[in-house]
This record gives sequence, C-alpha cells and structure tokens, in this order.
Amino acid sequence: MRNKTNAYLICRLLFLCVFSVTSITFLKDGYGEEYSKPASPDLSSHAIYSNYDFHNTVDVVNLGTQPFFSPTGLITEAMKRDTVLHNALSGSGIEIRFFPFLKGNDINFFLFRGDIDAGICGDMPTITAAATMDITVSSIIQQGFTSIVARRPMLIRELKGKNIGYALGSNAHYALLRALSSDGLNETLVHLIPMDVNEMPEALRAGEIEAFSAWEPTPTITLIKYPESTIIHRYISSGFMYFTRTFSENHPEVVRQILAAEIRALKWMKSSRQNLLLASEWSLQAGKDLTNLEIGLTVEQNAFLAEGDIIGLSSVPFIPRNDLRPNGPLYLEFELLKALGKIPVFARWEKVHNSFDLQIIIDVLTNAKEYRLNEFDYDIE
Repeated sequence: MRNKTNAYLICRLLFLCVFSVTSITFLKDGYGEEYSKPASPDLSSHAIYSNYDFHNTVDVVNLGTQPFFSPTGLITEAMKRDTVLHNALSGSGIEIRFFPFLKGNDINFFLFRGDIDAGICGDMPTITAAATMDITVSSIIQQGFTSIVARRPMLIRELKGKNIGYALGSNAHYALLRALSSDGLNETLVHLIPMDVNEMPEALRAGEIEAFSAWEPTPTITLIKYPESTIIHRYISSGFMYFTRTFSENHPEVVRQILAAEIRALKWMKSSRQNLLLASEWSLQAGKDLTNLEIGLTVEQNAFLAEGDIIGLSSVPFIPRNDLRPNGPLYLEFELLKALGKIPVFARWEKVHNSFDLQIIIDVLTNAKEYRLNEFDYDIE
C-alpha cells in the first residue's frame, strides 16, 4: 500500500507541473451593486438545510463544511473534535459550530445571508465569493483531482448534445466548462443537468446522464460501484478556507485559532496511520449522516484518497504564492469565469487577489507554542 501511495503521489506531482485548475459561485459584489445572475433556488427551504439552527450571534462562529469533499471531510471532522480548539475559543466566550453542506455554492448562499461566518470550498466558489463579496481567504485545504466520469470511453467532443451532471458553482463546474471550451464546445451545445454529487453515480448508471463532473471521492466511488464507467478528463483543483471580511477583522484571534486547528489536524493525521483511519471513519460517517446514504467507500479507500491529496503532500496549508501571480491559475480561472458570465464583468482581479491573506498562517506558525500546534487532544467518543 505504501509503495502504491508513493507512486500515486509522484504522478500527482508530475501532473501538478502541467495542470492548474480552480473554481467559483454567484452572489453580490463587494461594492454594494447588484448584478444579473442565474436563477438559484432558495436553499433556506432545502430538505436538509431547513433543519439547521444557525443561531448566529456574537458568541458563536458557524463554519460550513463539505463531508463529500475529499480530503476536507477528514480535516474538518478532526477539527470538530479538537479539544484544544474548543478550549481556546471557550476561554474567550466563543462557541464554534460545524454545519455540513453538499457543495460550495450552498455554503456561499448561507455565507451571503449571514448565517455562517466561514466556509470550506473549492476554488470556483472561493473565487466567486472573493469577486462578489468581502472575504478573507486564510489557507488552502485541498489540492487534488476533479474528474469528468463517463458511462464509456469517449472524447470530450462526443459529449455534444448529451446530458452532463454537474454541481452548480463548484470547482467541478469550472473544470467542466474548461474541458468543453478546450474541445470546441460550450454550454449551449450540451445539456447540463444540475445535481448534488451524491446523486451522480446512480444517475450515470441509470442512463439519465452520459457523464458528470465531480471532485473526489465521487469519481472513485463510481468506478468502484460501476467498473464499466471511466474517467475521460482530469484537472487539478484546490480548496480553501475563508471567512467573511467582517468576521476576520472583528475576530482575528478566533480566525488564527481555527487555522491552528487545521494545522494540528494535518499534523495529527500524518503522524500515524491509525489517526488517519480514524479521521477517515469520522468523515464517512459525516457523509452518511448528511444524506442517510452509505458513501460507498471503505475506511481504507477513503484514507488512500486523502493521502493522494493535501494530507499526503503537506503538513502546512500555505496558499501557494505562485497561484496568485499575474496570469497564474487563479487569475486565468477568474478571467474565464468572467468571460462566461459566471461572475460580473465589472469584477476586478485586484479584489480577488487582495482577499487572500498569506500573513495569517505565518503568524500562527511563528507562534507555534502559543497556538499549541504540536498538542493533540481529540474527542474520539
């Protein structure tokens, strides 16, 4: 298993040298102006989210997570059980609460409403939020593949006129748009079917869609359950943790404590196979609790996917400066999304760029003892 993991990581690193991809959503701009955006359902009446009691007051911080977003599910489930984090915040009279969502676009909906203060999202929701709201992006939390999965081997151009499943406003949405444009297609030449990622494998099997675009673990789950399916395209995408600007400015110490918990979670899982498997078990259970469905992966398989992502690559979630350079991957994604009308034409790259605060994590690492980065105390019950 270890040799397979090392080989996988080597392939990942080689792939990273060639590809860089990112993601986005649709909200209100940071200058107080409205712009026309695609119709979006009122998620406050969503079958799952309508049961959430956000109780967002000054003594509560609400963090939106994604159990179906590998490996962020492992990281946030460890953070949820981090006694060091809870004690540090309770000493200041703050309670942190974790709310699971199906995709980043959903998180941004509630972030915009003021129900949650922070989110874990892919690059497309992150860029959209940065372009249209005032946020502070503090760290990277995912760096892995987004895949287009088809019922049979085919070229991208063969998707013309076909039904394709996608999660609106997600990193996989951006990856799909990029793949279509690279082969002479666009949204008008295919039939895009919006759906949640947990619905995609069965929709593909039933023939309701010819292909779908999704992040891990959904592609791997599909290949395991339905071996006749195949991955026809892959991209490297990233995920980030970010806060509303108002929250980060009013509670800078809380932001640093939460970031410290992310660093601890990465270190804790990398320090022992047993810890990684335990976090994998927590993540799978969180996904099941969210949808009342079995995820379709074993604890070992889920852990293996996580090792192929940021958990296997780094113990410090630095946002790569290279990703923010002029004509870098995030900039190119920003420009394509603007050209496609996914973010307003008057959005400025400077606003997106300035939303990324690379100093926060440096502050935490510089004061490792104060933030107890090497103290691990998780509630495993």
